Amino acid sequence: MSFFRFFSVLVIGTFIEGFRSDPCSSYTSLTGQYQRSTGYVMQSTDIAISDNFLSEGWYRFDSGAGNDMVTQAPSITQCGTIYPIWLQGALPSDADGEVSRTACIVGFSGPCSKTITIKVKSCGNYRVYYLVPVPQTSTGYCIGENSPCPEGKTSKTGFTPCQDIIPKSTNPSVKVSLENKQNLNIPLLKPVEPVFKCLFDEPSGGPYWYDTYWSINMDTVKVVKSQLHNSNQSWLYPNDWVDNYDLNMVVQCSVRVRQFEKGIPGHHNYSDNFPAGMFPSSFSHKLKEGETISIKLTVTVPLGCFDINHQNNCKTSIFLLTPEYRSSTNSCKPLSKQGDLAFDEKGCGIVIESSTWWDEKILNVTGKSDGLINYPKGRNLNIKLGSKTNSPDDPSKVWFNFTMPDIKVRLYDKDEHMKNKLCYADTDPRIQTFDGKPWTASLAGEFVMYRDTQRRIAVHAIFSSCRWTNWHHEGYCGCGIAIRVENSLFAYRTCERISNHYSKPLIHHDTVYHICDDRHMVVDIGNPWSTITLPNGAKVKYRIGQDWIYNIHITPSIFDEGNVEGLCRNPNSDTSDDFIPQGSRVSTSNTRNFQASWRVDISSTESLFGVNTKFNNSNFMLPKYCDCAEEIKENEYSISKYHTARCSASSAIMCSQTTTPNSLTSTCTSYQNRYKRNSNNFDFQRRLIDKRSAESDGVTEIMPLTIDPSFDPNFIPPTPSWKNGWNESTAREHCENIILNNPARISCQNYIPMGESANISIEQCVLDIRDSGSTEFSKHTLESLNHFCFDQIKKYEIYYVRKGTKRASVVDAIGKLICPNDCSSHGVCNEGQCKCRDPYIGVDCSLTASTPPTNVTLPENGLCKTSKRACKKTNIFGYFHSEVVYAKLEEFEITDLGKTTKHSTATFQTTHITPIILRINLPTTNRRRRSPSGNLYGIGFHISLSYYNIHFGKSMPIVIFNDVCYTCSVSTLECNITRSCEDSLSKQNTNVKKDKEGNEISLALISALCIVSVIILAVVCVLLYLKIRPNTRLSPKVDINSQSSKCEQFPPQLYETINTDCIPSQPPNYESLSPPSFATT
Repeated sequence: MSFFRFFSVLVIGTFIEGFRSDPCSSYTSLTGQYQRSTGYVMQSTDIAISDNFLSEGWYRFDSGAGNDMVTQAPSITQCGTIYPIWLQGALPSDADGEVSRTACIVGFSGPCSKTITIKVKSCGNYRVYYLVPVPQTSTGYCIGENSPCPEGKTSKTGFTPCQDIIPKSTNPSVKVSLENKQNLNIPLLKPVEPVFKCLFDEPSGGPYWYDTYWSINMDTVKVVKSQLHNSNQSWLYPNDWVDNYDLNMVVQCSVRVRQFEKGIPGHHNYSDNFPAGMFPSSFSHKLKEGETISIKLTVTVPLGCFDINHQNNCKTSIFLLTPEYRSSTNSCKPLSKQGDLAFDEKGCGIVIESSTWWDEKILNVTGKSDGLINYPKGRNLNIKLGSKTNSPDDPSKVWFNFTMPDIKVRLYDKDEHMKNKLCYADTDPRIQTFDGKPWTASLAGEFVMYRDTQRRIAVHAIFSSCRWTNWHHEGYCGCGIAIRVENSLFAYRTCERISNHYSKPLIHHDTVYHICDDRHMVVDIGNPWSTITLPNGAKVKYRIGQDWIYNIHITPSIFDEGNVEGLCRNPNSDTSDDFIPQGSRVSTSNTRNFQASWRVDISSTESLFGVNTKFNNSNFMLPKYCDCAEEIKENEYSISKYHTARCSASSAIMCSQTTTPNSLTSTCTSYQNRYKRNSNNFDFQRRLIDKRSAESDGVTEIMPLTIDPSFDPNFIPPTPSWKNGWNESTAREHCENIILNNPARISCQNYIPMGESANISIEQCVLDIRDSGSTEFSKHTLESLNHFCFDQIKKYEIYYVRKGTKRASVVDAIGKLICPNDCSSHGVCNEGQCKCRDPYIGVDCSLTASTPPTNVTLPENGLCKTSKRACKKTNIFGYFHSEVVYAKLEEFEITDLGKTTKHSTATFQTTHITPIILRINLPTTNRRRRSPSGNLYGIGFHISLSYYNIHFGKSMPIVIFNDVCYTCSVSTLECNITRSCEDSLSKQNTNVKKDKEGNEISLALISALCIVSVIILAVVCVLLYLKIRPNTRLSPKVDINSQSSKCEQFPPQLYETINTDCIPSQPPNYESLSPPSFATT
């Protein structure tokens, strides 16, 4: 049996060895070496074949020129070498098997100058040759007799014999589609990638073979030869180009037709250029400030996806890379630096989705108004789009690092249309429309000065009688200004009620700051001028003067033409429509009827001063625009997460990026204003702030606007007569003198037309003197003209330019001429603001700091209730002539023994909020239950103010107390305990007594248990001791130390339990109840 196995193995091994040694199956293949043919003659540039480096062994040749050694002697330089080698004798047949043959080397001495021995074997359709290295260089074996077909000829092999090529033309075009991604081993997913195809119709007479050439930006990137029609091997895949080229490239293909697979290809058939990427409808656009254009973008290359069934989830974001033009995207500066362009709230770019990649994309671009009349009138801007990050949804990375060439935008200035346009209500009040029509208001009430017909934006004013004690002015004066934007409101009021015949100024001016979004309006509180910038670019300025608003100025923006109404009317340079009453389309010559039509009932929901104001903004939503201020960071790939995009309702039209200070903003549902007790019906949708929060101390009190019971809305004051020695001639002389000789007007006249404005101001000045019998209002008229001059000069971009390092710009120069009363020669004027020298203060530096503030009050009459406020700070109301004000606080206590003055006094500088509001921090004290002077129920401070920290005015007390238990009076400094608090105190004492008794019982029980436990533990320890005595057998498992340790540790654990459960800990409470009523002595 073992012999048989040995024999079988021997036979099989011999068979395998014989198979392996058969040269027909074991050889080296040399393909494509058609230069070895006798039909090929060496060229001067060729390198001769040298088979002296050939390894000895069996070889098979495969070339279109022939596959066997030639049997006729070739000439020198044939067969791609200098000394060709040929075979003597005939080629063997299959029957001959393996034979030896002589090979001759052609030399200069003859066709067989040397010989070598080789072997040949026929293998059916081919032969193999056992070759040896030749003995000299530039010598090679000669294989085949054919030569390549010349140009215009072809054959099946591409070698002789040849025939004429029949020209075949195609009309290829480049197309792109999503195809399955190959060679990706991801289970359960079917990724797709964008693939370029060179498509054409196959010519008649086929089939044919095709060579496909691909080029990107004229660079050849891929060549595929001899493929059948529509072979996917001829497609251009992302891997063929994505590492070397970025989208927004030009792709082209060409096709050459072969009549045979190995035939000679015909001429190139070129496709049209295919723009691959994303392209705008135009790379050049024109745009005016305030206008919006829609730039259409076409996407020509799909977005790949990790799975064909989730294409709606595969997205990539194309961002605005360079808002301002720079030589490199990496050096991009924030767009907000110039504020030229803004984009819609969809974000800073375009989103491409794999499932809808072919949809047209829209980029809405708005030209920003900088509020300046530019020179030159147009600005060249650039928009660059691209993707600096790779979308994780697309494995092909085709859209990675995409950059589109700049879209050029020519932005034209439009602010020039609004030059010299100003609506104002000055003094009593003299009103001028946007288009320059002057008139005098003759009615009192709340009126719409300005209202946007497209958005919830409005400006209202209150006019009421100017008459008060010792002042017998016959007309009306401004005493309220309110600005509403969507659900935000800013209001300032100086009068308590609207009247025909007398005035009642507020003790302190009322201000409402309900600004839900710091971009709804930008509030800049100044002294005496304050400015509110609206989201459409219009500006509202007002000037306060003690108890009146002497000037209200509204400067329109480029968005206002054709879109606003009210007493200011429409800034369209057409005065014929300046007096169209509300609800009418026909202008009237009766200014009284015109004014009456724009009156607002203060009890209506449209009033901005009344108690029923509504903020329903559901029908008016301001469009939002985005400043793409910074480029996307490397780790950001979603526009929704592009946190540097600042979107608001105002950034499309505001040059300034400043916002309303936090101290003037609030939440949309919260008001911090406390209204007087007679305002029970005044619901401003306010909610109380947490009583212990620090913000609860920012209290401002609003006195509801009321109507004089005798008020007649149709009453027109009689035309005043001249008085106090004035007549029209003397008044005109005075007015012309102060206005025409005013340095600011003279300087402005050199740059902008001032003649008409000056003449209107003179006429208003004359009427003011007639109505008042004095020059009291003349300075306000002059100041109004000066500010008109300054505001118009600031509109011109060119006037900001400094000529020389030391020479001031026009804006700087005029800004030094418009201060009120020339700062009374006690200060320096800059940009219309006086900087007073010590010791002078006031808007015109006419007052001295030695006179302390007067007519100051505290919120809630000086009562600080700890259940509603933190009482850590307080506002102080008044009219303050300087931002630097000092406060002196003298502390006192209120006890059951009376008021006791403590010796602590603090002096510090207050915090300036507005010209009418200061804020101070109240020193912290130990609000304990007991005092050396008796039971302590309240503390307080006498507060007095000074401008110079030397002369302090009359003090006013503030009392801090628990209003749940007490009612207190600031005037008498006496408090009474409330009945509910007495009942609570009695109940509390009862509960304390019960708790005490319960605690005593619990403590006795626990103590008893502790004693019993100690006794038991002691007995256990004694027994253990007796058990482990030396004469006692001990168990090996007993741990004496452990038992002793447990015995010692147990009692402390019990005592900790007693301490935790039985000993109450209550901190002293200043607000705790104490004995009944008391009074100070």
